[in-house]
Amino acid sequence: MARVGRAADAGGGNDTSTGAARLVQLRERWRNASLKTSFMVYMLLFLIAALVLSLTTSALFVGLQNEATADAYEVSGLYLYDKETDSLVAARSIEVTSDSRLAFVQSARRGMQSIARADLPDSTAVTDASDYSFVYDFNYESSGDQEALEPAFGSEATLANLPAYDAWARKRFDAWLAENPDSPYAALFPLDTAEGAATEGPLTSPIGYYLSTPASPSAWALSSLFGFLSFLMFPLWFGVCIFAAARRFFRMRLAPGLAVLDSAAAKIADQDLDFTVAHGREDELGRLAQSFETMRASLAESQKALWRTAEERKRLNAAFAHDLRTPLTILKGKIELLDTRIKAGTASSEQLEASTASLSAQVERLERYVAAMSSLQKLEDREPERSDVAFGRIAELIEDAGNGLARSNEARFSLFVSQRCACEQPSMRVDGSLVSEVAENLLANAFRYASKTASARLDVRPTEHEGCEELVLIVDDDGPGFSCAALKNGCAPFFSETPSKERFGLGLNISSLLCDKHGGSLTLENRPEGGARVTARFACQP
Repeated sequence: MARVGRAADAGGGNDTSTGAARLVQLRERWRNASLKTSFMVYMLLFLIAALVLSLTTSALFVGLQNEATADAYEVSGLYLYDKETDSLVAARSIEVTSDSRLAFVQSARRGMQSIARADLPDSTAVTDASDYSFVYDFNYESSGDQEALEPAFGSEATLANLPAYDAWARKRFDAWLAENPDSPYAALFPLDTAEGAATEGPLTSPIGYYLSTPASPSAWALSSLFGFLSFLMFPLWFGVCIFAAARRFFRMRLAPGLAVLDSAAAKIADQDLDFTVAHGREDELGRLAQSFETMRASLAESQKALWRTAEERKRLNAAFAHDLRTPLTILKGKIELLDTRIKAGTASSEQLEASTASLSAQVERLERYVAAMSSLQKLEDREPERSDVAFGRIAELIEDAGNGLARSNEARFSLFVSQRCACEQPSMRVDGSLVSEVAENLLANAFRYASKTASARLDVRPTEHEGCEELVLIVDDDGPGFSCAALKNGCAPFFSETPSKERFGLGLNISSLLCDKHGGSLTLENRPEGGARVTARFACQP
């Protein structure tokens, strides 16, 4: 028995854990529900609450309304007149004929069987409820019997003339029954109903009366108030519940997300990007917060890029000032020396010629440097001009540049293209002149350090982004390769492992900037078998 109990307990524990897990899952689904779904759920729940409250309060006021006019309905209903007791007896109707003609029989209603006529208020209205088919012929000449049927008190029943009216109505029924002996009424009522009803059993009669007792003015006013309130409950509760649903929806579903977005927008406006935007839900506001976070991260990256650009410009200006200082100092010294000799009259024609040649060389060096600086500054604003270029055309430009540089440097050059590109000859959307400029810079740098050979490989490869491709140019040489400093700073402006009067260390820097402008990159590495390798990438799509 103990084992069974433990098994049952274990089963109960599993049910409990399963129920708890489902509850957690349901809460998580509700937490991440869309704004449309949550709004509909809020509205549905509050409308159900409004319906329940409306029906409850309306029923309450209807009950109060009935109580306010209860005295008016206590005696209202169907009655028979009992002339022996001068009272009205509660009755109900029964069908007598096939065409639903009625007769009336005594009954008990709300515990009340009869009411003395004298106990009824004078305002009680009396209506004849007789239902047999009585026809009065207005063209019939009056006789003594007919004149006896004419009421002496008018044609309407009132509480005051009810005894006389009831006697007249019974005589009228006897006259009608005598003319219609085959009527079903004949089986229920003998002739001479005017003499009274049966003394035994329930009171029956073809003559019945509807009584209605109006309520007092105060009761009618109170009843009208309760009726208005019962009608007002529906729009009132529905309005209150709709407002409550909208308020709770805003407070629970909209306000937290809007607060996060408002705070993020304020910080972005203040140029404070050192924060994260997180809403914690997967609804529309959660996705909007994710978009805000993506925008913030993009702005932060752009801000960092601008800062890096400013720093590069500062370093560029510092390097420009530093590199100009040396040739200017040399020029200044030579000019002072030449001026001194001229003033002393010791300057020979040979010295003047040598000084002039030296000054010219320094000026030419400055011109080359300024031209290089001017080119670098224009790169800041240069944008790629893309067009559809055949793969074969790019390969021809690179091969021509490589062969020309190989002859100038007395070296060998080889160009390799991928088998797929050689067969398919794909068309690419790139800036051909920009790609050619980068290739010339990389090949010139390779031949500068190559021992005997330099080579290039050209290919079109897919990127990590679906549907996107990039043009890849790999330039190798058999030289000494890059040093650690060159691998780290080779793309920096004016970096050079062998500074000279003719080289300013701008080739790799310009190539790197152009690759970045074209949506690609430039990487430096050493080949396993020796020598340097530079890889340039260009995005083929705009």
